[in-house]
Amino acid sequence: MKNMKKVLSVILAFTLILAMGVIFASCGGKKGDTKIGVLREDDSSGEAKAWEEYLKKMGEELGFTVDFTTTASSSEEVSAINTYASKGYDVIFLFSDDDIIAAVDAASSNKMYVVCPTGHPTAAQYEQLKNNEYFLGSVAPTSDTEYEAGYAMAKYFVEQKGQSAFTIFGGATLYGADMHVQRLAGMLAYFCEDAGTSYDGVKTREELIPKLIGKSLDPSKFVSTKYRITGYMDGFAFDDAFSTKLTNSLEAGGVCVLSVGAGDTVAKIAYGITQANGKVTGVMVGGVDAITEDYASAFDTVYAYDCGKFASAMAPAVVMAISAVNGNKIVNSDGTALRLGMNYWVATSKADLQSMLASDNKTDGYCYNSAVINHFVGNTLDEFKKLCDADYDAAKALHDEYNK
Repeated sequence: MKNMKKVLSVILAFTLILAMGVIFASCGGKKGDTKIGVLREDDSSGEAKAWEEYLKKMGEELGFTVDFTTTASSSEEVSAINTYASKGYDVIFLFSDDDIIAAVDAASSNKMYVVCPTGHPTAAQYEQLKNNEYFLGSVAPTSDTEYEAGYAMAKYFVEQKGQSAFTIFGGATLYGADMHVQRLAGMLAYFCEDAGTSYDGVKTREELIPKLIGKSLDPSKFVSTKYRITGYMDGFAFDDAFSTKLTNSLEAGGVCVLSVGAGDTVAKIAYGITQANGKVTGVMVGGVDAITEDYASAFDTVYAYDCGKFASAMAPAVVMAISAVNGNKIVNSDGTALRLGMNYWVATSKADLQSMLASDNKTDGYCYNSAVINHFVGNTLDEFKKLCDADYDAAKALHDEYNK
């Protein structure tokens, strides 16, 4: 009888161990243990709200805690990190970028991991951070992705919409913002593939960027036998001066407006002009913004092209965080922190946008749901890159593959 009890005890213990293993495996991590603090400067845009909803939903499904803090300075970032450390948090998602070095130093001194899910450190900053064991890296559109976004948008309106006269909004190009400079360079580089087209005497990306960074584009320097740039605006005041410049450019024939950002706002102003000005017809606006519900109504006006990040774009950061906490960090072949690109999704109609939103929302389910995340947690770098590199069609294929 004693031997039988021993046998039953061993069987019971073994069964319990197996059951615990299944529980841990099913949630892709240490259920209920991982705590993620998100630092952000934007807490009100449609994009910010979509990411918050996504992370909260994945937290429910995968068993991690997520909390959000809005900051406005480096000192506030460091203070928030120290507060999260005092509460036993494991990971910081750094959306804000007032001082990434100071933020990573604060987190690493508290043995907390850091992921940058929305932007990259500069090359110099990355060199300082890449060997820090608590800096997991960044996954976001790269300069190449931004350039390609501008190039593809210009190409679409020329080749699919038959446009040849343009108004351009350059956003923060004047202030040297790399993403806006790259997007603008992409637009111009596409135009300059025409033999009779150049800007300030140059044609290629490498030549164009020094002509644009920290400067306002000058339409008089754009020479072409095929295209026209009738007006250019930058900055984010969106005041009467902006409206006047836009009106003049539209009246001059540049009814296709290419925007490096804030495309919904530009479209709203342009639509207002068309309603008040009988001289302006056929206006269409394209922008590099975000795939969120906020942009659906813009398609009811003059918005015709939306390129941007999406709710599930936070999935790679979640994968990196859970993998690290579980002792399976995903790193480069030399052990350094990741610096990976991410593709945008592109909608060329309201129907396109609504289809994307229908496959990526908290009510109907996210494209990169817990089943997709579980596949990539602790997986190889090459496999992980599939998640980061996917466009919309590839993202849907990943969802279908891991939700069979």
